[in-house]
Amino acid sequence: MKLIIKIKAKKIILSLYRKNKLLDEASFLDERNLSEKLLPAIDKLLQKNQLATADIQKVEVKSDIGEPFTTYRIAKSVEKAFNWAISVDN
Repeated sequence: MKLIIKIKAKKIILSLYRKNKLLDEASFLDERNLSEKLLPAIDKLLQKNQLATADIQKVEVKSDIGEPFTTYRIAKSVEKAFNWAISVDN
């Protein structure tokens, strides 16, 4: 299972993929509060699909904004934390 966090035109799109097939998506507007919304949104998407965080094998960030933006840095931090936790479990 792969989770992709897309940042596009001030919109955050969370996409769940299983074997390169889109399973589900959720989206919300980035209102300068991504640090408060991102993890609960991921949790809600996983619960909706009856999945646990342990089911995620990889997290990726795809963005149309650059590294200097806080939104991007928050998403990359979540990506790195998830991927680090996945590597520790394996």
